[in-house]
Amino acid sequence: MITIPFTKTAFGIRFGIAKTLTGTYVCPGWHLVPDGTKIEDVRFDYIELVKVEKVVEEQMEWKVAGSRPGVFYQVNRYLDGEWTCSCPAKAFKRGDCKHIIALKK
Repeated sequence: MITIPFTKTAFGIRFGIAKTLTGTYVCPGWHLVPDGTKIEDVRFDYIELVKVEKVVEEQMEWKVAGSRPGVFYQVNRYLDGEWTCSCPAKAFKRGDCKHIIALKK
């Protein structure tokens, strides 16, 4: 049995196992697990989640249009240099989503 800390996402408790060239991972979150891990081998540790607010500098928060008309996502750049986006792709992608990439250019 593999225990992974639970992280609240927009997808609730749904998760999947992804096998890549660099290893096997439980997603969302990209938690590295041993090769051959099955869904029934994974257990989540539902520790008490504490909401932490990050300080956002002025001019470091953007509302970015999505691919569909009328859909917008919130992109933030924090003082520590971390970028976040509220789009679904950011929850699964290890790097920056297309909205963050566009803002960095």
